[in-house]
Amino acid sequence: MSISVQLQTIFSMSVCGLLMGMGYDTYQVFRGRGRFPAWLVFLLDVLFWLVSVGFVFWILAYVNNGVVRFPIFIGLFGGAWLYFLLGSKQYVQFLQAAIRFAQWLFRTVMLIIDTLIVRPILFIYRLIGMLLSFLITMILGIFQFLWRILQIPIAPVQKWGHNVGRKIHRRGKGFWADVKKWIRPRNKQE
Repeated sequence: MSISVQLQTIFSMSVCGLLMGMGYDTYQVFRGRGRFPAWLVFLLDVLFWLVSVGFVFWILAYVNNGVVRFPIFIGLFGGAWLYFLLGSKQYVQFLQAAIRFAQWLFRTVMLIIDTLIVRPILFIYRLIGMLLSFLITMILGIFQFLWRILQIPIAPVQKWGHNVGRKIHRRGKGFWADVKKWIRPRNKQE
């Protein structure tokens, strides 16, 4: 391997170490904000390190065909050390500020959507419900009023119709009993 490829590999691994440090801080910030059970934290830790190692070997395969030598580890640890020495605190502060901004932006967008879309729709829905309820109450009131007015001339006829209906029912009941007797087959014993 030429010197330029080795220097390029060390530089790439230093950048990978720096990115792994940033990834580790990012993971720690998000893990600290969530309340996860211990088994899930263990799985997330393993997943983080597997993804990190996979990323490093992918870059290594791209830069120098996957040849692993001692300077690669120096580059990785040097990049991570440089990141934790110089930029870790500032990156964590920036990340926390970005998270707070994202949360504020989300709340603001939800408030705007609630104010401009959800509340007017609910207002219109309630207004239509009130109007329908008012109209139904008015129509039922009018029908009830008309029914009471119609009952005044119908009241005498209604009592007479009720008595006639009872008599017809009794006679019809007797008629159907006679029809059933006539249709029913007779036993040989009779």
